[in-house]
Amino acid sequence: MKRYILLCSVAVAFLFSACSDEFLDKKPLTTLSEDDVFSNAALLEDYVNSFYTVVPDPFTEGNIAAITDEAFFRYGGSSTNFVERGQMTPDKVMYDYEGGYSHNSRTTFLNIWNRAYTGIRNMNHVLSRIDDCTFLSDEKKRQLKGETYFFRAWAYGNLVERFGGVPLITKLYQVQDTFGVKRSTIDECTEFILNDLHAAESLLVDKSIELGRVSKDVCLAYESRYTLMVARKFFNDPDNPSDNFVHGKYDKAKWTRALNAAKAIVERADKDGAYSLSTYDDYWKNVNCPEVIWGKFFSTTAGDKAQLYYSPTYFNGWTSCEPCEALMLDYEMAATGLKPFEEGSGYDPHKPWMGRDPRFYKTILYSDCIFRDSVFDNHYYIDQNGKRIARGLFWRNESDDTGYGLRKWHIETADISETENTTIMFPWIRLAEMYLNYAEAAYECGDEATCRKYLNKVRSRSDVQMPPVTDTGTSLFDRIVNERRVELAFEPFRYFDLRQWKLAPFYENIPAMGCVVVEYPDHSLQYRIAQVKGSETKENIGTNWVYQPGYTYDYSYRGKTYTIDYGYCHSMQGTQKKFTNKQYLYPIPQNEITKSEGSLEQNPDY
Repeated sequence: MKRYILLCSVAVAFLFSACSDEFLDKKPLTTLSEDDVFSNAALLEDYVNSFYTVVPDPFTEGNIAAITDEAFFRYGGSSTNFVERGQMTPDKVMYDYEGGYSHNSRTTFLNIWNRAYTGIRNMNHVLSRIDDCTFLSDEKKRQLKGETYFFRAWAYGNLVERFGGVPLITKLYQVQDTFGVKRSTIDECTEFILNDLHAAESLLVDKSIELGRVSKDVCLAYESRYTLMVARKFFNDPDNPSDNFVHGKYDKAKWTRALNAAKAIVERADKDGAYSLSTYDDYWKNVNCPEVIWGKFFSTTAGDKAQLYYSPTYFNGWTSCEPCEALMLDYEMAATGLKPFEEGSGYDPHKPWMGRDPRFYKTILYSDCIFRDSVFDNHYYIDQNGKRIARGLFWRNESDDTGYGLRKWHIETADISETENTTIMFPWIRLAEMYLNYAEAAYECGDEATCRKYLNKVRSRSDVQMPPVTDTGTSLFDRIVNERRVELAFEPFRYFDLRQWKLAPFYENIPAMGCVVVEYPDHSLQYRIAQVKGSETKENIGTNWVYQPGYTYDYSYRGKTYTIDYGYCHSMQGTQKKFTNKQYLYPIPQNEITKSEGSLEQNPDY
């Protein structure tokens, strides 16, 4: 039986009291002496285990998906809201719920700089002393050293993903030292990160028997993710060919490196049988899911609040991450493999959610579906006089809901409570992502047959069985984009994918919109959802409802352009998403710029 590693070690208490939350802080260890830690096997292992907390909590109130065109975040006071509106500045890197701006008050997806560099300092500490720890067995020393190299690579990789090139710190600074560390370039950071990953791969076992423990396979998988990122257009742009801290030197061979990295982990599944695709919802419901390469295991004692954050209000949930109408357009029809607006798709506007990709039903709550043995009823009722009346369990007059809910991540038998946690697995890395990485790298290297093969592996899992992709050329790239959109929905990918492909200016300047289901006195239903311009239906839905002109945009897909009409949708008040070019990267917190005394350069346009 697998052993579990619960990733919230008691060592965190002394680890994070040992140094400030500020980057390059000079305070020494105070709670425990260095000799205490580096002369005791149990303390040292706890110290290394605490590095797992460098990985941020995936289940936060304001999921990163809500910054993108995936979702809408209902509550106004959060990091999510001010990032999606383009309001993040060096002085306002995070927003706390008490109504003020902060650099490091919350452990959300934005609190990366301080969290990463705090961890890096302690990882450097371990690497500088662990070879002298003769009380450790060779096996244990290899494990702890390998994990430390991996997490340093992970921490720097997350920094590069968000900030671009960053200072590479490998030594322990002393009180008397003068700091003057400049930002390294993208390519310099990449070389460093890959060296750390290769060091970790040489030390760790192929696959750990402890659930959640880092292994060689985890390193291989993260190498695939990272090399794909720096091969994509934002970091590998022929229009910005020089190597600096925003862009790497343009080199088509970076795609070959990404292809080889993906191939290494894919072969562990295809040839060695180490991993396999399971049913679509198995990877969060089953802690022993064969698809998960590396996951974060939450228990009832060290748990998460996913059920609370994402459940509908009627079930005592917060409904804090609501899928947007734009996402619904991208779930294909199961019979044809075409999007609803494509000719010949088989889509019926009077039954808009019937016959979709099976992943739709395991991800989205939609009107009249069954959830927790109840009907998800979000209808508006139109009375005899045309007056609009809110009705149903899930629609609240005072809220601006999208009309959709999030089913993904739910354990429907679990309690929903502000005090109760849920046992659940979050897959930080799973096989489907590796297949999609391999497909994209193969496409960019000119091997379209391999690209289609691995796209179709994902689409043909036992409970999905979508028609195979046969596209070529740019249409095949559109399929890559859409397959990642659907397969990896509400995992932390869409935000970064759009930026790395340089597609964010289009997708993240679309308003957050929702659907309206209207029920008339004769119980007939009309659906106020996104429609293709020219084919929309414009029935009157009551005197209180007004068509919203101007809510249209052109959408290009597989060689054709469609004008999508949002005019009858439900507009989320005050939630115009905004993307400008500076938002490709986060700003470095201003206090770090100031503290560096001129060594750190800020990202462009901040």
